[in-house]
Amino acid sequence: KLQDPRTIRKIVSVDNRSVLAFAGLTADARVLINKTRVEAQSYRLTCEDAPSVEYLARYIARTQQKYTQRGGVRPFGIATLIAGFSDPSAEGGVAGPVLYQ
Repeated sequence: KLQDPRTIRKIVSVDNRSVLAFAGLTADARVLINKTRVEAQSYRLTCEDAPSVEYLARYIARTQQKYTQRGGVRPFGIATLIAGFSDPSAEGGVAGPVLYQ
């Protein structure tokens, strides 16, 4: 048994096709995960399709960069990995696993 079931979860589901793993401050991760889930739902309502893993990775990177450059707030103290399956219709007809750091 490698992990105690009572410990904090470091791997969370963002959408149907994507999960996020993080290392660092759990409170910062919770804020970023909630923002990402809201963005995924907003994308789904606007475009009537699931967001790609690349889209979510770019959103996370953009959000972390905004917090780094903006005055008065501190940067996120986490490192993230986002993984999922690519959409076969969007990327040349080939579906497969993708991983972004």
